[in-house]
Amino acid sequence: MGSIMFFQFSDRHRKTPTRAFALTLLLALAWLPATSQALNIAQGWRFTTGDNAAWAQPEFDDSTWKPIEIGRPWEKAGHKDYDGYGWYRLRVNVPKAESESAYFKQYQRLTLLLGAVDDVDVTYFNGVEVGRTGSVPDDTKGHYKTNRCYDVPAKHIRWDAENVIAVRVFDSDGDGGMHKGIPTLLPPVWNDFVTVDIDHGHANGIYPSGAPMDLSVTIQNTAFETIKGTVRFQVGSDTWLADQRETFSDISKPVQLSAGKSHIETLTFEPPAAGFYQVTCTFTRDGDKTPISQSRMRGYAPEKMDRPTDAPKDLRAFWDKTIAELATVAPQYKVEPSPKWSTEQTDCYLVEMRSLGDVRIRGWFEVPKSPGPHPVLLRVPGYTQGMMPSKSIPDMAVFSLNIRGHGNSTDDEPAYQWWGPRDYLLRGLDDPQKFFYRGAIMDCLRGVDFVASRPEIDTKRIAITGGSQGGMLSFATAALDKRIALSAPDIPFIPDSMKAFKMTSWPGMVIRHWLGRDPKNTWELASATFSYVDPKNLAGWIDCPVFMGVGLQDNAAPAPAAFAAYNQLRSPKEYRVYPEAGHSTPPEHGVAKIAWIRERFAMAK
Repeated sequence: MGSIMFFQFSDRHRKTPTRAFALTLLLALAWLPATSQALNIAQGWRFTTGDNAAWAQPEFDDSTWKPIEIGRPWEKAGHKDYDGYGWYRLRVNVPKAESESAYFKQYQRLTLLLGAVDDVDVTYFNGVEVGRTGSVPDDTKGHYKTNRCYDVPAKHIRWDAENVIAVRVFDSDGDGGMHKGIPTLLPPVWNDFVTVDIDHGHANGIYPSGAPMDLSVTIQNTAFETIKGTVRFQVGSDTWLADQRETFSDISKPVQLSAGKSHIETLTFEPPAAGFYQVTCTFTRDGDKTPISQSRMRGYAPEKMDRPTDAPKDLRAFWDKTIAELATVAPQYKVEPSPKWSTEQTDCYLVEMRSLGDVRIRGWFEVPKSPGPHPVLLRVPGYTQGMMPSKSIPDMAVFSLNIRGHGNSTDDEPAYQWWGPRDYLLRGLDDPQKFFYRGAIMDCLRGVDFVASRPEIDTKRIAITGGSQGGMLSFATAALDKRIALSAPDIPFIPDSMKAFKMTSWPGMVIRHWLGRDPKNTWELASATFSYVDPKNLAGWIDCPVFMGVGLQDNAAPAPAAFAAYNQLRSPKEYRVYPEAGHSTPPEHGVAKIAWIRERFAMAK
């Protein structure tokens, strides 16, 4: 059993206190303080499509705008299939009582919480911009889950009178608008100024074997007052489902957070085994039930983690037979120039071919205009991803393949559908011969067939890469096709699949939902099917070098699952772990990956 021990406490004065918003959960309604001064401003909003700068001004007459319900996409509130600009406006009386709290008197501002907005917003209070998230056209993606929290300076507030909040929203596709949360206006509170930050410790959050894990937590108080409370440390098992987590250590101690200072708690944990652990630090103020908390995954000698394979006895025969079946399907390659995607250095072609089951699949083939033969990078898609040309790698050929059901390869295999039989994970789950990923993996081998057939390609220099689902496909293709010379899987999806499903909300919820549909759907049945495609069971067949990227805070394709496959590799291998990354890798990983491929392929720098 592991143990935990405190051995240091210190204060560090911060010369320039700044307001911190490190905890996204603070923005959810569940974290709002129980106070009569918090104004629920969810009712009375009006909306119109279009865009006009005058709509930000309080004197604008919005009486002809239609009322709209907040907390759901505008598509579900009367504006079906609308993409583009839309404006929300609300007229609200702000009582003078809002200014009576000690924190308002100190900081002279209110806090405006809007909930999540899809995709980009600019928010005004009485005609003055108070905040924005994202921008058009350069930064429209990835903001739809971000809860908006903006400061409203006291000088812009009309006390005991009407104020106007205007929110200009741009939505590029899919759902749009103020789609989640309850907008609220309230004075600052103490937990706006206290943050908990679990330090990386080692640079990438991975601790070596042979020594305890020395963990450090910084609690910062940028408020004007000293705050007394309790700090609690918990170290648990690696699951992302907190209610399923085994606790190895749980220790609390009183602490006094001096105003304007940061406080460091250092602790030592003796891990019971190599692997991954969830470290949670929580601060609770005396007399207040609203905690400030952070949880971070940390690794301990993950390359020594023992997760044995569970390969079926006929695994090799299963894939040999499948590959033989693929060989009976004539590829029927069709290659058409695509000038739209060509560059000064590369020519682009749209490729169509036939794969297992005579399914049509397509991809984008980019070839350098310089003399060949060229090395080639096969890019394979993530879950639901539609692959497009890269337009960014001029010194090697690139084949961006859309497997069945993805991108422009949906003629014979339908596109993804949430919660139904069209969810890729559930297609044929009761029979390995009919399972979606049997065909998807063969699509990747057919992609290798294509590039190997091209005279422009050096067939001894074929690499494959992909993220998430593409990481799984990169493992599987390298295992089944010895023409792959390099494999670079990122954040690989469903290695150690049954453990991964049990420790995640998504994709685990997909399998859990499937189990409840029919008595014939059992965990054992799902496990038997996934065992044929699980990278953990296939990785030992890989002969080529492997370069893996992992997000340590990934709660969809968890780091423990990735290392369950990685540790089965017997070929040259290396990994990069990014301590704060979730289900993605940062831009520098893409640079490192291409540099690794170029070096291995002996390409000129």
